[in-house]
Amino acid sequence: MKTSYSNLPVVQYRATLLPFDEAKKILLKLTDVCTARAVFGILYAEASKKNNSFVSAGNYNYAGVQTDSGKWGYDKPITGRFARVDSGKRLREFASFNNNTGFLDFMVNRIKAKQFNGCNSSDWTNTYIQRWWSPSAKKQYLPGTEKFNQKKSIYLSAQKKFDAITITNQKKISNIFWLIPAVLLVTYILKK
Repeated sequence: MKTSYSNLPVVQYRATLLPFDEAKKILLKLTDVCTARAVFGILYAEASKKNNSFVSAGNYNYAGVQTDSGKWGYDKPITGRFARVDSGKRLREFASFNNNTGFLDFMVNRIKAKQFNGCNSSDWTNTYIQRWWSPSAKKQYLPGTEKFNQKKSIYLSAQKKFDAITITNQKKISNIFWLIPAVLLVTYILKK
């Protein structure tokens, strides 16, 4: 099989999931909100979805990142490669990542490099068509066309999901509960 990453090991396929809330939480730790929205939109457009989770093509690869058609500009998070039949019914080689954070780090880098604006639906849609999805007829898919509007609708649905996700920081909340007994203990000791 053809590969652009002969230096990386061939690994076994493993199904993985990325819950929507985990994706948002990781993305907001890795980058600004507009880039986070752009990545989330691409995942919503590209990945299968099940029970409020993105379903990978395998090995934490939720966007079908391939390793048989050239080098990516940012390879650090890619840790291996695996073979699988793609949606076009062809055997292809895909990138493997160690975890969801590694994959999302890769996506943030690529989305920034392609200059996505995740805070503007028309800008995101145009960039998605022209620089990510990139069909052969992309010059025909201009704003107002049916295909442009279909892709924009996917983005808008993704943003509704993104906005509906509430992120809580459980660690900080639990630290507050530990602080209360500590203060009470110190107060008790000082009163004695």
